[in-house]
Amino acid sequence: MNVKTSIYILFLISMGCVNTMYDIDSVYSESTLHDYANNIELNYYLEGNLEFKLIAPEMETFSTPTAQNIFSKGIKVFVYNQDLDTIATISSDFAIENKDDQLVQVKKNVILINSNQEQLNTENLFWDRETKTIYTNDFVTINTDNEIIMGYGFVTDQHFSTYSLSNITGTIYL
Repeated sequence: MNVKTSIYILFLISMGCVNTMYDIDSVYSESTLHDYANNIELNYYLEGNLEFKLIAPEMETFSTPTAQNIFSKGIKVFVYNQDLDTIATISSDFAIENKDDQLVQVKKNVILINSNQEQLNTENLFWDRETKTIYTNDFVTINTDNEIIMGYGFVTDQHFSTYSLSNITGTIYL
């Protein structure tokens, strides 16, 4: 190979590695900006009153394509009444909060307990903070003092004080 050919190939290779500002901007404009936090405790207030507290080992905040908080190591949520009594708890091994539509999805090992010590277990649950409802179409098990209820199509208020199941598949009386 002669010197001219070598210089020409070297020139072509070096030109292929040059990034313009347009190329750089287009790559970074599509990427997700995010923050990371660990061992967090978030308090949510409504009209000056503590509504609930969220505790998580870690949280990642994403801004695109939608604003989300992702809790890949799970969460524990305490729901309070106006007297600051804990009236419900929610825990799971994974959660996603969609900030734009005020929807929280908790997944994997979901446990919801109310002030009557009734416990719901499921694998997927949605909490609509705007309508203050908790729901799922997945299979659920509800343990009360005297029965175990199994079914699909669960809906309750965020305090888990009254609830309904669309499709009860079984009830075991204790």
